[in-house]
Amino acid sequence: MCASPRVHRLSNRLANQIAAGEVVERPASVLKELLENSLDSGATSIRVDIEGGGVRLIRVQDNGCGIHKEDMALALSRHATSKIGKLADLEKLSSMGFRGEALASITSVSRCRVVSKTVESRTGYAVEVAGSELQGEPVPQAHPSGTTVEVRDLFFNTPVRRRFLRSERTEQGHLEDVFKRMALSRFGIRFSLHVGQRNIYRLPASQDVGGQEHRVMRLCGKAFLSHALFIEFEAAGMCLRGWIATPDFARSQTDLQYFFLNGRAIRDRLVNHAIRQAYQDRLYHGRHPAYLLFLEMAPEQVDVNVHPTKHEVRFREARLVHDFLLDTLQRVLDGRAERVPEPSAGSGKSSALPPWGKRPAAPESPAIDRVNEQMAVYKKLHGPPQSALTDARGGLSGSALAALYDRYVLVRQKEKLLLIDSVRARECLIKERLTISLNKGAISAQPLLLPVRVELEAGRRYRNVERLGKQLYRFGIDISLAGPKQILVRQLPETIRNCKPDTFITTLLSEIEQTGGKENEQRMIKMIARHAARTIALPAALDELNAFLREIEPLAEYRQGGAGVSVELDQPALARLFVNRG
Repeated sequence: MCASPRVHRLSNRLANQIAAGEVVERPASVLKELLENSLDSGATSIRVDIEGGGVRLIRVQDNGCGIHKEDMALALSRHATSKIGKLADLEKLSSMGFRGEALASITSVSRCRVVSKTVESRTGYAVEVAGSELQGEPVPQAHPSGTTVEVRDLFFNTPVRRRFLRSERTEQGHLEDVFKRMALSRFGIRFSLHVGQRNIYRLPASQDVGGQEHRVMRLCGKAFLSHALFIEFEAAGMCLRGWIATPDFARSQTDLQYFFLNGRAIRDRLVNHAIRQAYQDRLYHGRHPAYLLFLEMAPEQVDVNVHPTKHEVRFREARLVHDFLLDTLQRVLDGRAERVPEPSAGSGKSSALPPWGKRPAAPESPAIDRVNEQMAVYKKLHGPPQSALTDARGGLSGSALAALYDRYVLVRQKEKLLLIDSVRARECLIKERLTISLNKGAISAQPLLLPVRVELEAGRRYRNVERLGKQLYRFGIDISLAGPKQILVRQLPETIRNCKPDTFITTLLSEIEQTGGKENEQRMIKMIARHAARTIALPAALDELNAFLREIEPLAEYRQGGAGVSVELDQPALARLFVNRG
């Protein structure tokens, strides 16, 4: 029976190397930690030099506040930081780093040299460390204000870790990805990246939207920017800003997904779920959206001290954050969002600053603020009837009371009651709009977010699809064959965008088959209007019904009460319904 091993304390070197396993996974991890330190130092210019995929050399030079000579040796030891001083500071972190483990972990598995100079110092000082062993005291060295950290021979004393690294090209890709994330997180800082003797990126600082979009184009590509929708929205003490790509720019991988919380790049499950839900039913299976988003909120509302790499966070009001992201992104994708007005040129404020440069004041109650904001947006979108339903005396000429049987609308018109057939009214409206558009030269059409597959019977309808494709396209309908019994609906006229494409196309082609497909323009417009109107659902909410009344108000048939669009329910007619016939 073997003896029980005795408890002993790990050496500082071994403890640092174990801690390095959490912080320093690969060269990209080193670059991330060094860049975060440069950002925390208040640098406005950062240069990165890389050799050998980061294993041979990673050098980061900045013009930040620098490190005092007396603090240089301490800065390289574990749990030494200038970011926090007491427990309460953890509740409202505004710095990128705070644990004081980065430099100690890096120096424990590399040969490191740090040169730094503060503004108050006349000269800079350099110190060298190899495997956590300090190589002498700091020595004077000429250096501009700021800090330069050189990390060489990464994992020289842990060869097993080095064998797990990928090829130089792969590690180089990870390094460039880290550089891109940092450069995208701070538009007001000048960044440059050098690999060997080659300059890969030279990104000037920018304080205007045009300059920011130029950097986005350099780092994310021109195609992304050409398909991107700009977003800037504030509510419930949060500000969401950035660019999201339209669904037609969906990608096969998640390489163009950047999300920053208070300037920190994160990969959070709650955030990812909200974004996926916003794009739901807009993307094919296996496709991924592209976005560059910045969320700003009060630091005390989020806990970043969850994971050693600080990629994961925990929100205090998780549901509120999720709903804010989902609602805002859905509005943008639906074309219902409005950009926050920019300050005037003389206000002294720059609207192009990152969101954390103009922190919104936290409301007394985020929940109440969110409800008020939602109500304001809803009223704006579905407000009460405006001047279209107001007569010269200021009274409403028509106000919806209820929807009946998913087809009829009960309307109060002064002292009278009207019953409107929504299908016939919508048919007249569609026919009038299509006729006007065709007379102007072209019918405005809208591509569907996703093509709709329609199952058809084999036979004559199949031939009709081939024969009528060009004719229907003139009316804004784009259909094409997808198989012996399938067609794809890709586009519909904008005026019938809310119809059910599968039912509409099936019934339309069925009637065309019965009539022989020799319809003229007016006959085709009538057929399209009739079949589309039957597949557009009647809203149940009164605000939406009033919006529908405003739509059909210009129709001559509606105003005159003719063509079977509306009937008047006068008192004698209602009384006759209750006559005792016994």
